[in-house]
Amino acid sequence: MKELDKKYVFHIPLCKYVNNDLIPIAIENIIDELIKQLNENGYDSLYMTKVKGYYKSRCFDEILITLFVSTGFLKNNNSPEAIFKKWFKANNNILEQEAYAYECNNKMNIEEI
Repeated sequence: MKELDKKYVFHIPLCKYVNNDLIPIAIENIIDELIKQLNENGYDSLYMTKVKGYYKSRCFDEILITLFVSTGFLKNNNSPEAIFKKWFKANNNILEQEAYAYECNNKMNIEEI
């Protein structure tokens, strides 16, 4: 039996807030880039869910990428959260967010950019 004891959920907004309006983001190519980076580091099984998010009274669509891994595997590879952080910062010129969010083992982490 294989036990995957660490859970990550990456929150990816599908809109940016500009001049009091929510503007859709062309996200397909950069999400593919994130999935490719995760795969190249051995994280080859994940789940994507489209959900409604709320932030500062704004309702918007977002994608949640859920990934389960073994803690032992993390010691030899880039962690999923390190890959996500680097990806988000590198693509924030497209995403235009003031912060990014991810969950690790049911704890929410929000980091300002």
